[in-house]
Amino acid sequence: MTDAPEHAVLQLAVLVGSLRAQSFSRKIAKALAARAPDSVRCRFVEIGELPLYNEDLDGDSPPATWATFRAAIRECDAVLFVTPEYNRSIPGCLKNALDVGSRPSGKSVFKGLPAGVVSVSPGKIGAFGSNQALRQTFVFLDMPVMQQPEAYIGSVAELLDDKGAVTNADTAAFLENFMAGLESWIRRVHPGGSSFDAFMKQREKIAEDYVNGDPTSLKAIVTHAGPATFFSPRGDHLEGAEAVAGRYERDAASFHRGGSTDLEVLQASASGDLAFWTGLQHAKTRMGRNGEATEMTLRVTEVFRLEDGGFKLVHRHADPVH
Repeated sequence: MTDAPEHAVLQLAVLVGSLRAQSFSRKIAKALAARAPDSVRCRFVEIGELPLYNEDLDGDSPPATWATFRAAIRECDAVLFVTPEYNRSIPGCLKNALDVGSRPSGKSVFKGLPAGVVSVSPGKIGAFGSNQALRQTFVFLDMPVMQQPEAYIGSVAELLDDKGAVTNADTAAFLENFMAGLESWIRRVHPGGSSFDAFMKQREKIAEDYVNGDPTSLKAIVTHAGPATFFSPRGDHLEGAEAVAGRYERDAASFHRGGSTDLEVLQASASGDLAFWTGLQHAKTRMGRNGEATEMTLRVTEVFRLEDGGFKLVHRHADPVH
């Protein structure tokens, strides 16, 4: 894969630890995102619809919302947590999101991702308890966390107007400096990283799922909102987002469990809202009515477009290498 440019745009996942419609934490998170440097793209990853983590559900077909959440975090270079304090600790919804993302064992989507923490409270101490409790989880999650500047936003109701905008000039300056410091720190502890590099690691896992008959993770990265094309190894092609997405899902049914695949990336690049990779896909699959073992190598080109802060597959061309 090509090296990331020095100032590649960073994808920053933003997790808000409050589900309330008029949440102070969400208002501060939006204020932080609005003050992010141009080289940082903030992506709000929602956690309110995640079922409570239960290992019994994490088998062949985990809840779709878990798969979507995990895929979104995999696409990002770092995570910013903005949270209130509940009972001197973090809210249950945020703890559940950490549990969902950190499982199954050995497949945590948080591992190694840099983190930033901002705690928010109407009280004077700025939700110190939740800030520190959250930092404790990073030790086990293996997430390096920015130490300075710390961010405890107290008396938050006095800092916002009726529309949620920050009215205090000192606070506005602090939020801007925090985001600038967070970017510098992420690049220092995660040098050479780019959102497309992270996405391509996710793409390999998605390909593995697919050749085992599971299209769930692929569905999370397929466009449903614009032009799309698919040139299949059979020689036919489709156009249109919904037609292509439907074809991917139908084709997955031809694979049985027990397959494996490897992506040999020969060239890859990202610029602006577009990215691509081209290379070889080597696969060992079980296909057909009786699950016959089959080996194949495909020449592949895929093109992606940034939509809502994440890369979506808009074009795939694959043909067999004989």
